[in-house]
Amino acid sequence: MNKQRVAYVVIPFLSMVLALFICYWLNQKYAEANGIVGIDYSFVFQSFNDAVPFLAWTVYPYVMAFVFWPFAFFYVGYRSKEGLYKLLLVGLVTFAIFGIWYFFFQSDVQAWRETSGLFDPSRTDFTFTERFMKLIYDTAGPRNALPSTHCLMCWIAICGVRMDKKMPLPAKIGLWTMSLIIMFVTQTTKQHYIIDLIVAVAICEIVFQIVQHTNSWMKLRDAYSKLNRRLGLDWDGITE
Repeated sequence: MNKQRVAYVVIPFLSMVLALFICYWLNQKYAEANGIVGIDYSFVFQSFNDAVPFLAWTVYPYVMAFVFWPFAFFYVGYRSKEGLYKLLLVGLVTFAIFGIWYFFFQSDVQAWRETSGLFDPSRTDFTFTERFMKLIYDTAGPRNALPSTHCLMCWIAICGVRMDKKMPLPAKIGLWTMSLIIMFVTQTTKQHYIIDLIVAVAICEIVFQIVQHTNSWMKLRDAYSKLNRRLGLDWDGITE
């Protein structure tokens, strides 16, 4: 492993984390502070939503996302500067879109969560997994559901796989599989309606296609490469 290549990805990764914090958590806090409940979009594809079961155990792949996303970003960035900065640009643009969307068109999935039975005050027999799921509910809050940030981050990882034609097949299969599993469990944990998933993927794919067909990512590469060189984190001048 080339430690310099790993170190090079740190600042772009922190930029993604900051953008996510601004678009998601600040919007969440703003909505909570101002008593903004948001719209329940269960009426979109209602029959599908009604048919989705609650599976408490799927909370585990759901939270694994928080380890998977950094791994996917670092892996793509480790392999290629082009892949790194295309993913970074896709992430920054989509986070900006999501942040604006959350601010003006807040959503709410509390009614969806309550069908899990975890909010039943008469129950005293909750399993560890159910209590863990309830903790996730309480921590994440019911807002910022449409579009789904979970699904966005997974589709960004898939975009990274699709860009890298030389990525080893086992890695491609692993990244695709984990991404799709996490997207699937956003439904069975009742954290998101299906429309949240669809809109997230659609926005990400549109932005990705635009980035793929322009040279806009090169401006990010040049700016971050300049900073990394000052910090001694560049790949010895390699820009590919």
